[in-house]
Amino acid sequence: MNIVRLLTTITFIAGLMASSWAFSGESTGSGGTAIQQMAKIMHRLKHYPSPQGKSELQVLISASETTGYERAIARAMVNLEHKVASKDVAPLKAIINDKASTQSERDLASIILNLDHRPSNQDKTTLNAMMK
Repeated sequence: MNIVRLLTTITFIAGLMASSWAFSGESTGSGGTAIQQMAKIMHRLKHYPSPQGKSELQVLISASETTGYERAIARAMVNLEHKVASKDVAPLKAIINDKASTQSERDLASIILNLDHRPSNQDKTTLNAMMK
């Protein structure tokens, strides 16, 4: 059982890394890049994403142009309830520790990982920069 769990985790992380290398790191969509859209949702977040925010995140998760790291961040945001869900901690840490990820991906992953009910003022400053 532990070997299966380990192999699943390794496969998931390898898939995220490969997806990040294959794409530029910030996909485009109708509302700007995936990073911009997620930054806007995080900026207005209070305890958990609104129904509209969750809907927008589901669109990003389903979009073919969304990178693996962006998809993992969006999933972690969908699962937010006052703080990060335990199942999302490892993927977010993998993004933060991967030098191939973009700075925006690392920043968003870090904000989510350290979230306590809502983004801090410093987080909101970082999010504002991503939204431009």
